[in-house]
Amino acid sequence: MDDHKRDFSEELDYRIALRRFESAFEACQRLPDEDRESLLRDIARKILQQVPSDLPREQRAIQVLGVQIKDS
Repeated sequence: MDDHKRDFSEELDYRIALRRFESAFEACQRLPDEDRESLLRDIARKILQQVPSDLPREQRAIQVLGVQIKDS
């Protein structure tokens, strides 16, 4: 769905979800490497649970390669 076609409720839900992800990734930066990787794997698993199961496997695969946070 295009951003300009979202109604207010969907846009608000999207912004809340995005901010929660950003907060989680910011908190990850303060963790030791092992804990950060474990948390990122857990996040990837949760994302995969939300992806429709009828997609081809190569479109559902998620691999955590790293996180980069840019200052706004």
